[in-house]
Amino acid sequence: MIDWDDVRSFLAVARHGSLSAGARALGVSQPTMGRRLAELESRLGTRLFDRLPSGHVPTAAGRAVLESAERMEAEALAIERGNAGRDVGVAGFVRATSPDWIGRMFLAPLIAEFCRVQRRVTVELVTDPRAYSLARREADIAFRLVPFEQQEVVQRKLLDIAYALYAAPSYLDRHGVPDFAKGAPGHALVLLNEGLAAAADTVWLTALAREATIAFRCNDRGAMATAAEAGAGLAVLPTVLAEGARGLVRVPSPPAPGRTLYLGVHADCRDLPRVRALVEHLAPALRTGSVAGSTEPVR
Repeated sequence: MIDWDDVRSFLAVARHGSLSAGARALGVSQPTMGRRLAELESRLGTRLFDRLPSGHVPTAAGRAVLESAERMEAEALAIERGNAGRDVGVAGFVRATSPDWIGRMFLAPLIAEFCRVQRRVTVELVTDPRAYSLARREADIAFRLVPFEQQEVVQRKLLDIAYALYAAPSYLDRHGVPDFAKGAPGHALVLLNEGLAAAADTVWLTALAREATIAFRCNDRGAMATAAEAGAGLAVLPTVLAEGARGLVRVPSPPAPGRTLYLGVHADCRDLPRVRALVEHLAPALRTGSVAGSTEPVR
């Protein structure tokens, strides 16, 4: 019989590209991952990955096994979700995931309120730009700035978030107010990293300031705000985040595109008491904008 833990390890390496990254995703040691993968390859009698300097790349046999392994995972997760749905009472563990600044500014205070009331529930908040999978139970509740595409995810629109262009006063003293009619020559930009380059505000700013140079990239809005405060360049930031930063001023520009915050829960888990209780605590406050000074409720 093939051990399910070995299959899970294979899937983690295939998805994350290396033993170390797969081990972190599953919360086990790298030697354990290596042992499980070797055991699976031994049982199947074939090599599943080419070990390259860039990471683990599935072989032809590995790609064939991957399809079957994903079907096994889907069935195993369906069993878990079905069993979890029989829970009674508001108790247990809930994992929520969101972008970093949203977790810090919006969710953490609300979750703290929830935990003071629901003492039998443990909530873990994971702030990460990576989109954690609700189908694979990497998270129970997810907050994203783009709509969920999976049909099995039940989602709500919560909040419209305004964005604007900011810079440090010292930066503007050195470079002046940007001339966007000419493409902002002589200016520098603070942007999201290339993996997030399709974000609407990044596309907007790079087109508006087409003659500017890119000085700094990162995957977190909070780090962008810090870099802009230090004088690195112009940055598009959520107004609720930037207006609270003493070292930033708004730069005159055409209106920047805003974003909408969505909440998603897997359909199989939405009636789980602990999940439903947390959603019903978070969603009303976020939807009305009562925790966000420069945001607007969705209409």
